[in-house]
Amino acid sequence: MRPPPVKPSLLALLALVGLACKAKIGDECLRSTDCSLQGERICDLSHRVDPRGVVTPGGKGECTIDGCGLGSCPKEAACIKVYGSDFLSIACDPAREDLAVACDPDEEGEAICEARGCVPSTEPSVWTCPPRNDCDPNEVCLPEGLCADEVTARTSCRRKCSNDRDCREGYECRETGSGGVYRAPNLDDPQDLGTVRICMPVG
Repeated sequence: MRPPPVKPSLLALLALVGLACKAKIGDECLRSTDCSLQGERICDLSHRVDPRGVVTPGGKGECTIDGCGLGSCPKEAACIKVYGSDFLSIACDPAREDLAVACDPDEEGEAICEARGCVPSTEPSVWTCPPRNDCDPNEVCLPEGLCADEVTARTSCRRKCSNDRDCREGYECRETGSGGVYRAPNLDDPQDLGTVRICMPVG
């Protein structure tokens, strides 16, 4: 005997259940199908951690969306830009990288202005400090004072949090803005360097 045909209403209900069970950003995973059957979310295995936060091949990754932009992540997540920490080794001055600035010898002293490589300008009591070029053309000077490779930087959605209890085991709630981890820039306001708290692997 053939089984009775499945009614369309039942198929629709099953589809809704499947959508409701879709993993959230930051949930643990081993493969992308753990995150979504539609393929719009992937399993990031770059940091496979166990419940203690130890990086291990036996650990699990986290569900995310790659290539996000500001405001494009689900409500539980924020778009984060990460620079490769292996390249964060060259110091720079974010206030002077590719920018000329002024130095006031009356306030800072001529010796300080000279030490910064500044020279007297045509305006009285104002010295001009030439721009610095510590970073390569493909790099940006981060607010923390380190050159970062813009080409290899990656944006992805990461779980937002208020405290450690909002994060799964092995993760803790930390603020962006250091270590090469930043909130994705606002293209309408590039100077907006606000931070956000997200779940990151412990340690």
